Amino acid sequence: MKWRLVVPLLLGLSLIGCDKTTTVPLENEGVNDRLIPIKIIADSPGAISFFKKEEKEIAEKYGIRLVYNYPERLTERMEDFLFATDEQYDIYVLFPVKVPMYVERDMLLPLDSYFTEEYSEDILPLYKNVYMKYGNHSYGAPYDGDNHLLFYRKDLFKKYNEEYHLKYGKDLEPPRTWEEYDQIAKFLSRDTNGDGKINQYGTAILNGDGMRYIWFAERFLSTGGAYFDEEMKPLIHSEKGIQVLTDLVNLVNSEAVPPNSMYDWVDLNNVFLQGNVAMVVQWSDTARFSFDTKTWDSKIVDQVDWTLVPGDLEGSPRGGTWIGRVLSISKDSKDPAKAWQVIEHLTSKENSIDSINSYETINDPYRYSHFEVTGKGPFPSEEISRDFLSTLKDSLKNTNTDLMIPGSWEYMQSLDRNMGLALINRLSPEEALQNTATEWESITNKYDREEQKKYYREWLAQLEEARKSEMDQ
Repeated sequence: MKWRLVVPLLLGLSLIGCDKTTTVPLENEGVNDRLIPIKIIADSPGAISFFKKEEKEIAEKYGIRLVYNYPERLTERMEDFLFATDEQYDIYVLFPVKVPMYVERDMLLPLDSYFTEEYSEDILPLYKNVYMKYGNHSYGAPYDGDNHLLFYRKDLFKKYNEEYHLKYGKDLEPPRTWEEYDQIAKFLSRDTNGDGKINQYGTAILNGDGMRYIWFAERFLSTGGAYFDEEMKPLIHSEKGIQVLTDLVNLVNSEAVPPNSMYDWVDLNNVFLQGNVAMVVQWSDTARFSFDTKTWDSKIVDQVDWTLVPGDLEGSPRGGTWIGRVLSISKDSKDPAKAWQVIEHLTSKENSIDSINSYETINDPYRYSHFEVTGKGPFPSEEISRDFLSTLKDSLKNTNTDLMIPGSWEYMQSLDRNMGLALINRLSPEEALQNTATEWESITNKYDREEQKKYYREWLAQLEEARKSEMDQ
């Protein structure tokens, strides 16, 4: 993975990228020498896009010069670089599921004293009680809400409705169950140009390493599945789990999905926005990107609609707030007060609204105020903006989140690896999930089973409390 360190030059100079730390000549040494450098490490260019948009104001307002390190493309393996370097950073842009890993290494500064009531009261309970907290402290400020929705081509659903009705005796509507999803995906796969090859696929999934586990987890949890029992014995290889993975394997190996596709988040957005697939489950920023003809080069402007992710068992959670991002302060930061000024600026009620309304950023809503419709936002009309925010709000009412207990990322990466082998037919679904369960037992024992039972109970309680709070809104 190629990393770049980027030092923004003030006073109109361009950004300079390189593979290692360099000293960059500054046009106005007097001004820039007086600025305090705050170093940020992140998982992708998109994760620091809003930092870049705000860097001039941060310099002028707080006397801070932002210095970035990030890979050229989204990676879930930032720690491979970070844990192997002596380089020190002030701010980590983290997936919440990874916060336990950093706390276990004593790398994060507790932020409890920084979160005032005024700052926190506008943050949705799901992010306040789950994203921000681990153990007895808050370690991150929400920066990216990252909730899943189902996106579908409304023009194609209308075009093929009559044919679908003749075949299945009902209208072609957005799927409410995963069985319907798979059926519609296969139905909408077509050879539209008559060359004997499918060129319009029903769906695609994120199948690159690191995050594919999400596409299993939200199906599995929507059936009423659970990761562990009360004794921390894995339930992942239950009959429900095996059926879910079998269905996914069958879908991926059918003509409904582009063959041999190993898409990451960027790829999955591109294949949908270029008009090659009829529907996808994706993070909610895909809604605004579908109207963007410049940054994302969307070919399906005004042809996309969105709804809740399918679910199987009535009352079980649907979709999920997966991955996401929080901003955390390194325990080794030489100036945590300045680091907090940056975080507070970016995530404040006043400024963060801009991060969720830009085609250049990848941030999604996490504050109550983000759901207040005051105009059209990044959409063509206020009506579309209102519909999107209403759907997104509904999706948060009974949702899932990433696991946040000691070893949480290890558990998910174990599932991710074995699931990947099943999707390419190297393992059967039963073998993949049995391997996962065996590895999960080792992870649990590594972190002490009794302690894991306590953390798992606490996480479940926090999640349930957050769900209840969202339902009451």
